[in-house]
Amino acid sequence: MPVQRKTRKRALKVSEKGSCRCDPSCKRPLVNDQPFCAVHMKKCSALSPLSGYEPVLDMDKYNNNLKIKKTHNCFAYALNLMDLPTPDMCSTNDCDDTVPYHQPGIKSGYPKWKNIEGKRCPDLLARLRGDIPGLRITTFAERCPKGTSKIATVIDSKHDYHFYRQDSNGMWSHKPGSSEVSTVDVSNYPIYNPELADRDNRTLGSNINYGDFCAYMCVPRTGKIRFKRGGKQQTRRRA
Repeated sequence: MPVQRKTRKRALKVSEKGSCRCDPSCKRPLVNDQPFCAVHMKKCSALSPLSGYEPVLDMDKYNNNLKIKKTHNCFAYALNLMDLPTPDMCSTNDCDDTVPYHQPGIKSGYPKWKNIEGKRCPDLLARLRGDIPGLRITTFAERCPKGTSKIATVIDSKHDYHFYRQDSNGMWSHKPGSSEVSTVDVSNYPIYNPELADRDNRTLGSNINYGDFCAYMCVPRTGKIRFKRGGKQQTRRRA
């Protein structure tokens, strides 16, 4: 059941559009200012099918270790990476950078995302295809093949990208930058479907709105993930 919390402006906008965040095909009227119809306020079963290789939700693993929390971003979390930062990246009380290859495209030779203009979905997907052998574009309704599971990516074309991952419970979680892992969207509702979730951080005082949904992807979940670079593969440890 969606958590009952204070309604934000974004929730009102979603309601006005008549879009139920459980199921895009749902035509039932929404309940007051809530972004769910009466049926889906009680229960939403419209989950993306599981492959059986989804990571188990373990928020403490990322949230309770300051160095891990500060250096692992949404990309690292979606890929279930776990890399201890080098001593030069962290002081006793803080860390000021992410692990360098925790940025899409770095391993396959692309420039840093922050240094390019026109941040578009095709640009981000090209980086991901260059980085991750076996990556496959999919849909919400399609089951990922054996040995893989689903992630999703969105962008703000002026600022940044963001990633979500599907966990073994069927729901979605994400890790915004160096902050804690979360299982709710901007409006504090559980994430059944990242494409329907509230991704407008401007209601929280930020200038970022991840308004462009790029794709669902199946990524490898067995053994070690291998990043491609210069025609060669480099192994990185998984969590």
